[in-house]
Amino acid sequence: MTTGREIAAEAGPIGYALAQASRAHRLEMQRQMTQLGLHLGQELLIVDLHQHPGTTQADLVGRIGMEQPTIAKAITRMERAGFVERVADPGDRRVTRLHLTEQGEDVVQAVISAWADIESRAVDGLTPAEADHLTRLLNTVRDSLA
Repeated sequence: MTTGREIAAEAGPIGYALAQASRAHRLEMQRQMTQLGLHLGQELLIVDLHQHPGTTQADLVGRIGMEQPTIAKAITRMERAGFVERVADPGDRRVTRLHLTEQGEDVVQAVISAWADIESRAVDGLTPAEADHLTRLLNTVRDSLA
């Protein structure tokens, strides 16, 4: 009996391979972020807030490209977990600025190291030229589907 996965792999081998690679990457990212006390996706916000202290949620939405409700929920979770604090803008009390706490700052390098570790492991069997070529190919696939 043929399975749905077998049919998917036969009908769209590139898409199936992309989905499988993406799933493996996501699972490893999730595992490493969980060890840091973060939910997947929050690592982008941690690093962005490190680079842009005192930013607003609206600025984050523009830079990160996530929906505003997603950012708001993530910031609330991160605030409860002790990674982020909200501070009223001294010049305009209607504006809330976001800052990493000491705990948030403490995980920045670990997040960047996790990204580098997963990247290294993902391309372990490739030459540098093959890794560059793969990046270009994946970007072409992304652009074709956008």
